[in-house]
Amino acid sequence: MVVSDYMEIINPQTMTGKLYYDGDVFDEYKVERCDKCDQIYKLDGAGYQKSDPAENIIWFCQRCR
Repeated sequence: MVVSDYMEIINPQTMTGKLYYDGDVFDEYKVERCDKCDQIYKLDGAGYQKSDPAENIIWFCQRCR
């Protein structure tokens, strides 16, 4: 049986993710829900786009771009 040393916990209420290594917080980051596929991914600034009709800002994950 193989056990990973890394564990990721995403809190959808605060939209933050924490990466743990051997039980200690290794990284903490913002997450966002993709406006196309509705999955939660780590936030990156390249995903922001404006929608045409109302000029609303939407966010797409790397897969949906």
